[in-house]
Amino acid sequence: MAKILPFRAYHFDPKKVGNLSAVVTQPYDKIDAKAQEEYYRRHANNVVRVTKGKDEPGDTERNNKYTRAGAFLKDWTAGGFLVRDTEPAIYSYFQSFKTPGGEKRVRKGFIALGVLEEFGKGGVHAHEHTLAKPKQDRLSLTRATHATTGHIFMLYSDRKMAINKLLDAEAQSRPPDFLARDDYGAEHEVWRITDKANIDRIVKDMAARELFIADGHHRYETALNFREEMKGTRATWTGTETPDSRMMTFVNMDDEGLVILPTHRLIHSLSSFDFRAFRGSLDKQFEVKEYPFGGKTSSSSQPEPCCFRSGAPAVPPGGAFEERARAELLEDLRIEGLEAHVFGLAAKGSDSYFLLALKDVKVMDSLITEKHSAAWKRLDVSILHSLILESMLGIDKKKLEAQENVEYVRYIEEALDGVRAGKHQMAFIMNPTKLAEVRDIAGKGERMPQKSTDFFPKLLSGLLINRMNL
Repeated sequence: MAKILPFRAYHFDPKKVGNLSAVVTQPYDKIDAKAQEEYYRRHANNVVRVTKGKDEPGDTERNNKYTRAGAFLKDWTAGGFLVRDTEPAIYSYFQSFKTPGGEKRVRKGFIALGVLEEFGKGGVHAHEHTLAKPKQDRLSLTRATHATTGHIFMLYSDRKMAINKLLDAEAQSRPPDFLARDDYGAEHEVWRITDKANIDRIVKDMAARELFIADGHHRYETALNFREEMKGTRATWTGTETPDSRMMTFVNMDDEGLVILPTHRLIHSLSSFDFRAFRGSLDKQFEVKEYPFGGKTSSSSQPEPCCFRSGAPAVPPGGAFEERARAELLEDLRIEGLEAHVFGLAAKGSDSYFLLALKDVKVMDSLITEKHSAAWKRLDVSILHSLILESMLGIDKKKLEAQENVEYVRYIEEALDGVRAGKHQMAFIMNPTKLAEVRDIAGKGERMPQKSTDFFPKLLSGLLINRMNL
């Protein structure tokens, strides 16, 4: 089902660039303008110049961020900053990190080329929708560079942990060949696996596995599009590193180091928004529990004048009452989320947090008229988007896609503090999507709503680079 190939990766030479942490980046879609500026400043050879280069005044069709990316790769290779391994390898990739809650984890996987397969035909399953603009951006970059600096994050299932045991043996035998630390404190270690017997074991084992895309849907579809584009030309290719395959990182979904974080929704720019009226709509579909912190000590399921100050721009952060209310909300969100569909809610100007528990999930069967499975309709993100954002707030699918009224953040503190500081009208706090839900939805050939999963930590761009034989 999954065809895996060893390859001769390019990588930065530490003797030329120094600490590898200075030349690698987060994935391109996690690099905002501030991070891009920092990566440019950090090192003259930072891979951001390829992965997500800057637009410059006077850019033309022949001179732009994509053509410059291709030139950087050529110059870095000619100057010895990028070197190519002399023999094909599969690369063991371990990530040691702490979750946002402080728990230590190690996620274990391996990097190889994966032969591209059309969705539904070769055992490769997607779970998220893709957008045209990012795919065009990645396609323009691939055309100019014939290379990939980032990964497609693939999941497979093996409860016997056969490959993980092999990876552990490699890691225990010697220090890593490459080591970098990312901006979130995670440690990334890579070991070359060149022993033919071990490579054959991995290739043979993976041949029976189905694959699920965790991260990199845009990159996978771009690779498919580039392959078809190249088939329509007179270009020829030989060897392993060709448009028929793509650099991927493969992680066992039964690995204890696999972590999915929730993505919280920030609501802004709703015209004539009335929180009291919205709260009344919530009471029809949700059991609402209140966590007041304006000097109160009791909870109530009904809004009180003291707890929502109409017209007040913000509630200053901090204070013992607020800290206790926040802790209680998040604990109840976690526990009740094991069995129910629940969301945390913060509103601008409110002296309370709220926990929303859906009364009857069957409402989703009548609300969603599109052809979706029952499992899809019962995703927390489906409930939030369809029942609350669209039906109650008027944020339809087009607005969601354009992010007209919604922003997405990873960290709870950022979401709640932003609302209390008056930056947003509301914040909806989510529980993480369960791995079983990803497998179930993707296995049915369905795509989840936007920002349903956040696999943590991200795979670093620039640790290894694959250049096609074109």
